[in-house]
Amino acid sequence: MASVSVLLSLTVPYRPMPTWVTHGGGSSWRWRNETLKTQDGATLRQGSGLRCRRVVGSGKPCRCAGRQPEFAEKQVEDDVWQWSKTPGQLVAYGLLLAGMPLGSLLPDSSWSPACYFLCLGVWTVYVGSHRSLGTKPPKKLSFQEGILVPLFLSLSLFGFYCLLHFFPNIDLQAFLSAYFALAGVFAVTGNMVDVVGTLFPTTNMQLFQTEVPKWILQDNESPVKLTSTYADLLAFSIGIAIVIANKQAGASFTFNNIIATCIATELLRLFSLGSFVTAASLLSGLLLYDVFWVFGSSHVFGDNVMLTVATSSAFDGPIKLIFPHLEGNSTFPYSLLGLGDVAVPGLLTALMLRFDRSRDSTRIDGAIECSSTGPLTKPDKTYFSTCIASYIFGLALTVVANGVSKAAQPALLYLVPSQLISIFLVSLKRSEIDLLFDYKEEIAGVEPEN
Repeated sequence: MASVSVLLSLTVPYRPMPTWVTHGGGSSWRWRNETLKTQDGATLRQGSGLRCRRVVGSGKPCRCAGRQPEFAEKQVEDDVWQWSKTPGQLVAYGLLLAGMPLGSLLPDSSWSPACYFLCLGVWTVYVGSHRSLGTKPPKKLSFQEGILVPLFLSLSLFGFYCLLHFFPNIDLQAFLSAYFALAGVFAVTGNMVDVVGTLFPTTNMQLFQTEVPKWILQDNESPVKLTSTYADLLAFSIGIAIVIANKQAGASFTFNNIIATCIATELLRLFSLGSFVTAASLLSGLLLYDVFWVFGSSHVFGDNVMLTVATSSAFDGPIKLIFPHLEGNSTFPYSLLGLGDVAVPGLLTALMLRFDRSRDSTRIDGAIECSSTGPLTKPDKTYFSTCIASYIFGLALTVVANGVSKAAQPALLYLVPSQLISIFLVSLKRSEIDLLFDYKEEIAGVEPEN
């Protein structure tokens, strides 16, 4: 729904190497303060591949140079995919903090908003996708829900439009301000906790522990205790400070965009599309939703419903990325990119990053074949990289279409085909179509389907 162009620098995850230790009781791997114990004669050389080490850590059989390592006392962290609490994460957030203020220093050009939005969009998708690697998502979308989402969004959008049309003096700002302030505080907190804990390790000490009330838990859930650290408290304070600064600055575009990007990355961390089939159906439905309410609604209702709601001061909040109009000749003082145009492609990109991770091991006859030589390699992020590249391409098409037509564009019209077609072509070239369509994610607390 808005303009966009240029690429944010992507960082390579930090990958510390394990150390091979010989001691009186035999030999073992030291891996991030955990020990992999093997039987005598079933040792792994220091150059052993990541897959073999991970499988040994999970207690599963592994073919490696003809030997059968037994098991480890504890599961080994899949460190090559680790992103949280790494230098790469710090660099990413450093780029955000440095880039936000620089937005106001961009040259007086019609392309400035495009460059600004593309950098923020790519940053949000990149960071949100990598944050989703940390744990299993607590919620995933079913195929049926994926089909119904565009319908529910259409009803909600039209409902908001009717409120604005028939009750032009309605004041929802107090309620929405409180809602977005609360969402903003928790989103910024979620993004800052690991950063604070990495920069100041002493803040990772426990502050207090509390048990979640039973009425919140599901019937079959065991008691859950929440532990808070000094890092949580400091990150929470940062969240409150940014939300207050946004309010005091009169919804400054810089603070608005910081909160909006944090909300989007939290969404990518917490939700999963479940499978590529569900993702394709959802994105296709949202493409039709976006096209109708941007292009078709004016023919049906005599007004551009999407644009009317998006630019209304009654729904002002961090639900869109904004950039000041340099010309100053518009009734709405900002160029904008809807947060859905970042989060929706971002959910697919995050899914493909986790799919890349799932392809890291190849199962053969109930075991896992792995490399016994060579150094620890970079993770294969083919599908993730494809999604990022196609996202940039789709946003570039949006910019061109916007410049040619001089009218608001439904960004999903360009983003969805760009991403889905690219993923399909890559899977076709790699002979992984069946693997892609069969992929289903597990969610927290739910056993995988057989």
